[in-house]
Amino acid sequence: MTPIRTLVLLAGAEDARILVNDGVGKGLTEVLALSASQFPEVTRGFADQKTRGIAPDGVSFGVDPGTDPADHDRAGFADRVIEALDQEWPAARADRLVMAANPKMLGLLRARLKGAPKAALAADLDKDLVHLAVKDLGPHLDGVLLV
Repeated sequence: MTPIRTLVLLAGAEDARILVNDGVGKGLTEVLALSASQFPEVTRGFADQKTRGIAPDGVSFGVDPGTDPADHDRAGFADRVIEALDQEWPAARADRLVMAANPKMLGLLRARLKGAPKAALAADLDKDLVHLAVKDLGPHLDGVLLV
């Protein structure tokens, strides 16, 4: 029987990791690490902008003054994380996807997931695991992944 290959996406507000599991007892191997600091457009957010601005195409726009700049940064980073996942997915030849993130990021990732990774989503966990060492992840993924 061919082992089930699982891609594991771990994400937080400013960091994300993609790992792979090649089946029961094979453990996890990290294939990609991302940081919001890699994407200047994500970390600049809206903190320095007034309630009106001008987009690069010259169109004027408004920003809700009650909007939390961190929410914009988080959403921008979620976009980059999903782009990275979409690029990794074909090369990984995974059968399943498991995601784990803090509640806000998990919601953003769920909303952006599409195509083959969305169809392969086996579990999404409301757990912030992105900063754990690979060797310590097993117990946290118990029940969805037999590492």
